[in-house]
Amino acid sequence: MNNEKTIQEIQVIKEAFDEKRNIMGYAPKEMIQVSKHCHKGGDIFITEEGELIDLEYQMKDFDERELVKYIELAEELYEINNVAISIYILCPKTINVTAPEIPIKSAAVFNIKLACFEADPVYSMLYYIKEKIDKNIPINEEDYENLLTIPMMGPKKEKNNLRIECFRLLKKAMK
Repeated sequence: MNNEKTIQEIQVIKEAFDEKRNIMGYAPKEMIQVSKHCHKGGDIFITEEGELIDLEYQMKDFDERELVKYIELAEELYEINNVAISIYILCPKTINVTAPEIPIKSAAVFNIKLACFEADPVYSMLYYIKEKIDKNIPINEEDYENLLTIPMMGPKKEKNNLRIECFRLLKKAMK
């Protein structure tokens, strides 16, 4: 992944989730290899202390099923690495959050935080398509067309970053 994207995502983590730990970059693949049935996680980072932070983009309602998939991911990552796990979920304010806010009993050391942002439809569209591609779900013609037009619809100062991200996603979708 490109260094600029890494820096941007780390900045999102620090600002949206008030993260104070020093984030070194993406976690090594051997630290994040989870079983087939487990949610693969978003972009997973490693801190200076060796702890893991998973940054997720949640574009659909956050209910009990969604919560359970993140708990399962945190527990599996903890079992593999025996380090604290943070699951940070960024979502637009337009989704419904219906999962209960209760303490979660587990042998694993983890936390799950949800942060909502004012959704710009361009970013919502981009994150939706990114989620599909990351989960190896084939994109349709509409998704393909959206990836071609997203850079023109986004904020002018973000046009090049959006273009780069869309090209990356198109390349990944074509594999």
